[in-house]
Amino acid sequence: MTEAIRRIESDGPLEDQSVLRQLAQTPEPAPWPSVRRARLLAERLGLPARVARARDLAPLVLIGLAALMVLAGLGLAGAVVDAQERRINVIASLAGLLGLHGLSLLVWVGALLLPGHGRAGALAGRLWLTLTARTALGRGREGAALLQAGAQLLERARLLPWLLGLASHLLWTLSFCVAVAALLAALALRRYTLGWETTLLDPAQFARAIEALAWLPGRLGFPVPDAALVRAAGDPASTPGPAGQAVLAWWLVGCVLVYGLLPRLLCALACVTVWALRRHRLQPDFALPYYRQLQARLDALAPARVVDAEHAQGQAGSLPQPASDAHGAPVLLAFELPPERPWPPADVPAGIRTWACDGSAAGRDGAMRQVAAWRPGRLVVACQAAASPDRGTERLLRELLPLAGALHLGLVDADQASDAERARWPRWLQHAGLAATVSFHGQWQAGFATPPAEVQETTP
Repeated sequence: MTEAIRRIESDGPLEDQSVLRQLAQTPEPAPWPSVRRARLLAERLGLPARVARARDLAPLVLIGLAALMVLAGLGLAGAVVDAQERRINVIASLAGLLGLHGLSLLVWVGALLLPGHGRAGALAGRLWLTLTARTALGRGREGAALLQAGAQLLERARLLPWLLGLASHLLWTLSFCVAVAALLAALALRRYTLGWETTLLDPAQFARAIEALAWLPGRLGFPVPDAALVRAAGDPASTPGPAGQAVLAWWLVGCVLVYGLLPRLLCALACVTVWALRRHRLQPDFALPYYRQLQARLDALAPARVVDAEHAQGQAGSLPQPASDAHGAPVLLAFELPPERPWPPADVPAGIRTWACDGSAAGRDGAMRQVAAWRPGRLVVACQAAASPDRGTERLLRELLPLAGALHLGLVDADQASDAERARWPRWLQHAGLAATVSFHGQWQAGFATPPAEVQETTP
């Protein structure tokens, strides 16, 4: 749900004021507030019902595909057995029974070995996932977001090829079980002549291929045709007797079991094992800018308390901490400057990024997204010196704190403001409990001149 809401909000933020008020009543450590917010928004959009419907329909879709695989298995067995002439070409039969299976298995293994190709293998599994999504999740942005979120989480946990592979291997296993059962029934209830024949290829190569394929089934107890029986089976003038025909029949069944059914069973078991070991990784990447910005909004929900200066240090302890992993280029952010004030200023030092926020909801959201994407090592918020700090300014600073390595507050046009107007800014930081984590400068330029390791208050 959390990842699906993130994808839905990529087209624009959802209205969440009531949800945020509900979350503010029961504070929790990160990232649980983000998860709870996503669940509440998902319930409003009806996403849990779609997911529940998908869970109910997924087994039914798999059963439907299994029925098709049963028919395919019967078709494979029927293609192997020539009911009119009662002859079976063992090489052609193996190619028909194992050809597509072997090719699809190699594609799946290749998808596991090649990074970024998790969706390339397991055709039957992808068909199952697609049919389930279309029948259960529905169309529209919500259904697409759920499908993309699920696939993204599985890819991030490196589980997508294993899940798709599990569905594919189970379907192939069922198909081989039906094919082997039908083949055994046909060979047990009717008399067939087994042999091999070729027009273009060397008969000696066919004989060696039969002997090579018989090695592994022979280790598992299946009869192995000797060289004389192999030569006789390929000679139209000398047909093997009933005993030789039985050996060839069991060799054919053994090859299907060993090279068809057994690999699919082992691969299905491997998929189940990997799923059990990695399923705990199924969680969003909370280091993304979206989640950092959202967590900053949630942290800013804590009500501000006005205290005197001597208790400001204790107040700062409840603030979100600066981001220790933020090392991006410095950023100068203008907040609620007069429209006639040119921005960015001409004297901005080289290498400093600039952004402007007019104080509106859309402007604040855009500024938060951009700062979260930049992750600056130093962020200077520039405010008009003659303006009065308010709750909007405090909330912005609280939201920006966990997005930058160091947060500074500097004044614009300080030379045009009175001493009282300039002095109220540091006093306001003290009263808001921000003085310990937000450095104040009488001129915004000083915010970039202060050494990074220092956190000091510069008087105007």
